[in-house]
Amino acid sequence: MIQPDEIIRSRRRTLSVSVDVFGRVIVRAPLRCGEERIFAFLREKEGWIARRKSEAEASSVRLPSGNLDGYAFLLLGRECIIRLYGGANIRFSEGTGEIFLPASDPEKRLTNWLKRNAKRIFSGIAARRAAEMGASYPSLSVTSARTRWGSCSYNNALHFSFRLLYAPPAVIDYVVVHELAHTFHRNHSRQFWATVERFVPDYRKKRDWLKEKSILMQIF
Repeated sequence: MIQPDEIIRSRRRTLSVSVDVFGRVIVRAPLRCGEERIFAFLREKEGWIARRKSEAEASSVRLPSGNLDGYAFLLLGRECIIRLYGGANIRFSEGTGEIFLPASDPEKRLTNWLKRNAKRIFSGIAARRAAEMGASYPSLSVTSARTRWGSCSYNNALHFSFRLLYAPPAVIDYVVVHELAHTFHRNHSRQFWATVERFVPDYRKKRDWLKEKSILMQIF
């Protein structure tokens, strides 16, 4: 029998089930809907649920569990493995792809470390690309956005999710160019894409990578 990972009750009239990118089965049900009805509904959807769970399992991306020791995720497009230890500082071994993370409050320490490095890396790329493109921007900030890799505000301020740091450098470069192009073109017109293509000729491949790896936005 399929067991839902979460049941969300609300003032809706119908039952629905979804399987998220990590294979979790989420049921949305009316407030007074009994478990017997819910499980009968899940039995009807069993084949569809099984297929979606298989697709999620094949993605190779996993949510971190309570213990981060040994957890692997992408960092600049390469696999990075967390090693918890008793020290006080975060150490990263570029050669082995290991990040040695203090065991005390590791997730908070890690996200802060990622944000600091994201700001440094993104700022360097933006400064270089802006000079090449003849673009200007008043500021660059790193956010915790989960729905957008980057954005350009009305006053040309640039914003990038720290999670963009998971992507390969060439993909990060594309996102930066994409947002800088918005300082000239506010929409996604042909002129906008022509500007992007001028500086990133294979931008479509980079864009496809981001679409395929959107699941990464859910990590940390």
